[in-house]
Amino acid sequence: MARLYLTLYGVLFITIGFFFASLNWLPELVLHGTIQRYYERAMLGAYDLVEARFTGKPESGWEQVISELEPHFRYGLGLYNLEQIDASGKQKSRVQAGELIFLEVGEQTRFYRRVFDSDRYLMMVLGANPEQEERDQVEGIVYLIESKFLARKPSDWSSVLAELDRVFDMPLALFTIGDPALPQERLNDIEAGKIVILGLEEMNETYYKRLGDSDQVFRAGPFPVPTLIRYFNPILFFTLALLVALAVYVWVRPVWRDLTRIDRGVRNFGSGDMDARLLVRRRSALKTLADTFNAMADRMQRLVHSHRELTGAVSHELRTPIARLRFRLDMLEEPLHEGDRERHIGAMRRDIQELEELVSESLSYSRLDRERPDLVLEPVELNEWLQALLIDLEELQPTQEIRCELVPGSIDATVELDSRLMGRAVKNLLRNGRRHAASRVVLSGDRRDGEARIMVEDDGSGVPEQERERIFEPFARLDAARDRESGGVGLGLAIVNQIARWHDGRVWIEASSMGGARFVIAWPVT
Repeated sequence: MARLYLTLYGVLFITIGFFFASLNWLPELVLHGTIQRYYERAMLGAYDLVEARFTGKPESGWEQVISELEPHFRYGLGLYNLEQIDASGKQKSRVQAGELIFLEVGEQTRFYRRVFDSDRYLMMVLGANPEQEERDQVEGIVYLIESKFLARKPSDWSSVLAELDRVFDMPLALFTIGDPALPQERLNDIEAGKIVILGLEEMNETYYKRLGDSDQVFRAGPFPVPTLIRYFNPILFFTLALLVALAVYVWVRPVWRDLTRIDRGVRNFGSGDMDARLLVRRRSALKTLADTFNAMADRMQRLVHSHRELTGAVSHELRTPIARLRFRLDMLEEPLHEGDRERHIGAMRRDIQELEELVSESLSYSRLDRERPDLVLEPVELNEWLQALLIDLEELQPTQEIRCELVPGSIDATVELDSRLMGRAVKNLLRNGRRHAASRVVLSGDRRDGEARIMVEDDGSGVPEQERERIFEPFARLDAARDRESGGVGLGLAIVNQIARWHDGRVWIEASSMGGARFVIAWPVT
């Protein structure tokens, strides 16, 4: 079961990790060509205009042109050597070939193109400049610091630095312009008196400012951003992942518990515990699965139980006719009169017929008990249908001793039933009635209170009230020592009960006004 958690969490974290990782390369992979063409259309004209100002001037005069244009390019304009461009080898090869390249740096897009065939590369910047925004924010503070220094003689600047160090919670220092500790790549800006800010992307800012026209540079920093602020986004993403994991755990935990119960129940059932069932929460997502399994287990338990009962009962019932056959075979080996021989042979034929009937009825009951047949319901006129059944039974099994008759209902009732199965059930009741009646069996049918009913009653000895339920069990007999010549193997009424249930109905026994028993089959009709 732990594999469920591991798989789910693994897929979840891989998916989230892939999503955030793809944010770095997927846009460039998909949109790079389109963006390249868009920028070329927008920027190549501007590059041509700047280069037109370089025309006719020596390369040493290009910086002057840049200085004149720079105030009009708010986000940045400059000349760089190839080594100063922070680009990949492939991009450097392209820009050396004269192509326009662009680099995404934070919220800025920096463009580079080679100026003529020189070793200088013109940079233009679009988008917000974090350094410029930060410079605008601290310009007033830097002005106050610079004014404090310039108000004193250069020989007192060390004292001013000590005073400032007591009020500013960051490292402060003074350097000469030629000091190698200064950022060499920004030395030109520092010499020009600009406020230079480094470490913005790392959230560890360091500020540089030349003090007036002196050779001294004031440095403040590095000034690290608090850890919580610096790592807030990773912490936020981790918290999001943690919340997702917690939500998944809350969802999976009950499912895991139910799966554990299902696993235990299935193993117990598979090991032979036919009473094992799956117990899950009423609102569990696996409730339908558990109910389906329990229904299957109930059916299998009934089938196994029925199979065992049927096997045991059939084995018991087979002993008597087989014993009689063995006895009569032994008798036939003795010298007998012709009349005795014929009598024994006739009895053996009856035993064989009983065996055939037992096997046939056992197979029929087993088939009905094993699977629910597809009922073919059809409308029939009940009185006519019962009359046809009675005629068919008399033709197949005529008898002179017992009279079977139909008492038609007071109204013509049309009902729906499976003619083949219900016909078999009624014939079984008629045969049962003829075996136990004294002289008369009456068949009738009607429809009332949303039910169709078929009644078979006789004038025999009846069925004791305490035996009226047991008699529908397989191989149940009221008198185990009854005369075998009455026929029957004890499965006819069990088959009737099964057929009634397939029609969503029931069968029961009442006392008959004729003195015997009345069997009633009832099922719902519309």
